Amino acid sequence: MAKITDTWDTNLRRLLKQEHGPGWGISEQSGNTKLTRRHADGTRSSVMLELPWTASSTTKISAAVARLRQLMEERNLALAEAHELTTAPAASSEASGAINWPAVAEAFLATRSDRRATTLRDLKGRVRNALLTLETKPRPRDGRSLMRAYAAQHFAKCPAGGQGRKRHLGDVSAFLTYAVDRAGAEACWRPLEGEELEELIATADNGAGEELTPPIKPEQLAALLDALEADNKPELRLAVALVGLFGLRPAELAALRVEDGRLKVGGGVKRNRRTMKQAKPDRLVLPLDIPGREGEGARVLQLYASGMVKLPKPLLTAIAGGEFKPVGDAFRQLLERYPFWQSLAKATPGLTPYSLRHGYAWRGHKAYARSLSVRDLAALMGHNPATHHKHYGKWTDEDGLLEAVASLGAGSTPPLVAAAP
Repeated sequence: MAKITDTWDTNLRRLLKQEHGPGWGISEQSGNTKLTRRHADGTRSSVMLELPWTASSTTKISAAVARLRQLMEERNLALAEAHELTTAPAASSEASGAINWPAVAEAFLATRSDRRATTLRDLKGRVRNALLTLETKPRPRDGRSLMRAYAAQHFAKCPAGGQGRKRHLGDVSAFLTYAVDRAGAEACWRPLEGEELEELIATADNGAGEELTPPIKPEQLAALLDALEADNKPELRLAVALVGLFGLRPAELAALRVEDGRLKVGGGVKRNRRTMKQAKPDRLVLPLDIPGREGEGARVLQLYASGMVKLPKPLLTAIAGGEFKPVGDAFRQLLERYPFWQSLAKATPGLTPYSLRHGYAWRGHKAYARSLSVRDLAALMGHNPATHHKHYGKWTDEDGLLEAVASLGAGSTPPLVAAAP
């Protein structure tokens, strides 16, 4: 009796089951390949793969299923959503496998076509600059390196901490987010977020020397908290006090919990979506009180733990969304719209909401009779000593220099020299 040989589609079904488990099925429909996913609850979903139902398509069908499964698991997508990404502009790559960035840019700009003429003109210019940066050697390999290269190339006329840098990076971030979420680009192309983005806005290297984010001084923080109380803004005061007194990243307001009377930041909080699901140990955060206001941090913690005062509604809405970046954005918007903060920012060039966190570092080093070590302060703030030295340990001003020398003892205060007549 002749031996019956399995058909190519039977062999492929067996391979898919081995590699992906039960629940993945293929069939022929109108000469093309139909992929069906059977879910645990018994429901099914299907998509049409643009692949002919022939033995020569076996390898491509297998690769397509693997890619769809990867997208579904990594991004928590439905089958149809994952399939849409694989047919998007960035997925329609050249033979080399490179992303078709001009096609992504065209699709992205089409979604912004209803903007005002001047806004759209500026957006097109920044996207065009991003495309040029992508072609500049060494070529960026991910969103982080693209944004840093963009800053180095296009920030010559944008002052550190200014709105120009924010608009540039905001548009590039939107372009990259579109590329990943809607055009099929790999997740590595997600833009910088949170602290890394704030640092790039404030300190991007444009060849003109490093400019650092100024810390909010103790007397400024005290005045800000007093103004919020006088203006009857207890929710915003709570948020500002938590960030300022405990040295939090604003986005970390989304992951706070109180355990045994101590405040902790939930593990896995970094600054971007890529790291949100990575398990990391919780971080203990401790207050550094404003001199003369000892115990303020403990009172704020007790108020937060009691639930008597909630965080502002825009923050709670952002937290409910499950991503960190919108939380930091909501905090920034609330603070920048507050008139007293606006007056502080006008009096202190470069002041940003991250100055609250920088102020925590400043107090740890300068405000007390005994300063904290870099290692301990870096651990409290959730970064390593090298990062602390680079971004939090360099800032000083003339008043700080005078105070430092005066603290050495009698006779150490620099003498004042009378002006020449």
